[in-house]
Amino acid sequence: MDTPLPSNEQLLEYSALMPWREVEQQKRKFNQAISRLSAAAPDETLPLESLSEAVGAPVTTQFDASDTYGANIVLAELHGRRHVLASAVSGRYRGKKTFLQSLVPYNFNPSVNHTNIHETDDPVTRMRSLGAEIELGLVNRDGSAPTEAQMQQYMALYRKHAQRLGISPHVDREAGQYQIEAHIAPVIGYHKTRAAMGGIFAALTATSDETGLLTTILPTYPVASDFKLTEDPKVQTAVDLMLEVNGIFPDSARRMAEVQARYHVNPPTNNYVQMFRIQGCHIHLDLAGRSEALGLLTFYTMLRSATAIANAAVLKGSPFVNGTCDPELLCTREFLRQVTVTGRYLELPTSPHLTRDGLARYSSLLRSERVNSPGRAMLYEDGLGEMISVMHNPIGRVRPDLTTDKRICTLESTGMPASISGSRMAAVLSDFEYTHVIIEDYFRKYGCDLEPMYADKTMWAVLGPLDQATYRQLQDASDRDCTDVVITTAAGTQMTLSDFYEMKRVFMHKALVAVESVDVTPRDVDDVYVSLCRMLNPPSGRSAQTIFQFVADQKLRSTGNWGRILRNAFLEAGGVPGTYQPELVMSVVNQLHEALRVRYLSN
Repeated sequence: MDTPLPSNEQLLEYSALMPWREVEQQKRKFNQAISRLSAAAPDETLPLESLSEAVGAPVTTQFDASDTYGANIVLAELHGRRHVLASAVSGRYRGKKTFLQSLVPYNFNPSVNHTNIHETDDPVTRMRSLGAEIELGLVNRDGSAPTEAQMQQYMALYRKHAQRLGISPHVDREAGQYQIEAHIAPVIGYHKTRAAMGGIFAALTATSDETGLLTTILPTYPVASDFKLTEDPKVQTAVDLMLEVNGIFPDSARRMAEVQARYHVNPPTNNYVQMFRIQGCHIHLDLAGRSEALGLLTFYTMLRSATAIANAAVLKGSPFVNGTCDPELLCTREFLRQVTVTGRYLELPTSPHLTRDGLARYSSLLRSERVNSPGRAMLYEDGLGEMISVMHNPIGRVRPDLTTDKRICTLESTGMPASISGSRMAAVLSDFEYTHVIIEDYFRKYGCDLEPMYADKTMWAVLGPLDQATYRQLQDASDRDCTDVVITTAAGTQMTLSDFYEMKRVFMHKALVAVESVDVTPRDVDDVYVSLCRMLNPPSGRSAQTIFQFVADQKLRSTGNWGRILRNAFLEAGGVPGTYQPELVMSVVNQLHEALRVRYLSN
């Protein structure tokens, strides 16, 4: 089968030349040495001789080590082959950090494959705890944007309410002046995840009630806004980068103008970053054994499959941008993503070790100053004739660069929208956990060979990678129809979302029971997929038709087509899609808040 994944023969050859234990040992020694040096040495120099002595092998750089302003990659040598130890962006993106302080460890171990992963500190397949962040916007009751003081007050009060409810109080600022990101602490299981989601929504609603800032938990920021960004220097540097990258391609300006006209945005006060105001649920799953090959396989299957399309469609629903209801789309998130060339689709992240010309591609993009973090240099794309990072692609990324003592590597899905339904989000998050178990188990048995998956037609339908054209067509269709979309699987079968999840329920019962090291009961499986089917196709034949019913009605909540419900609320208020009617869009946001108040504050 022709795929961009490395072959199993390549994986075995690589690990034979560079044993994984020796790679792991070099990485640990290097990280310890860099920690000591960055704490003790205020200068910019990279002492390669002392690092080589500490690592016990030659340590070199991809580019001139004396150029400490430019981006660079630090490599170690093992049996005549080199592998990445760490990378640093150029001084343009470092802020006040020195070169040594800016070095980001490369935690993936490219020598861990399907034949030796059982020897690592992850000897068996297990359920991986899942973490997620939910982006959301805030707006004053009169429709005006919040000030920085208001945002800080909101975050402080949210932390207080979250601690009282026993959920993670972690909340961050996002790039937009009006945006924050609430964190879901890593948990396992549908009921725990749903309880965590309920606590987050309760804390958000209580904080909104106390501060007067209303939450807009939607895939896009809906109300009229100047789309102001925070004054954070990192945000401003990112703006400069986005303007520069989009400026390389003349068609970007035309696309930007079309989006501005469609949503009645005042061009002089708007740029690519300000227009790119999508809100999502970013999902992180640990990768066993820090295996680079497992990361590539999981990205290519799980995040590019009919499962990813279905999960995104379940959460979609936001026809509003800048006080305008879109005349065609029930969800505008992916349309807004297309305003920047960094939102192009990605086939597979670049591995510096396991993909063709990987190190050259990775290092060239990093050195070009067209990325502001080492991990984003793996998102290499040159389909427009120039190398860029598709850092905002609608699929996701692999993350070898998380700076924790555990050296965690994750797969990150960036294709899931934020949703006002805690039950839908909990089901999607749990589905990702279960699906990842199957992919990890598959990797341990077959590596990156997709032939066994292809031979199992149900598995191929559920997890097989969709080609670019089909993936894009399904994204566009679900933007128009949300949960009414008919999806096409990699096997070529077409079905409704509820039929897809019923197929996946039966598949998961068989697949998960075969993974002896994972304790998932039949009830656990049904909790996720029966809940999804009930929300998409209620047995009663009745589904939510209004905002209140979707959010707060005990019998109907989380059912119905959320995008259509929002559009209908706008139409009932006298709205005309395609026209600039910020007061009517704001009235819908007020309905959202009142429904949340009834749901979470009435007891």
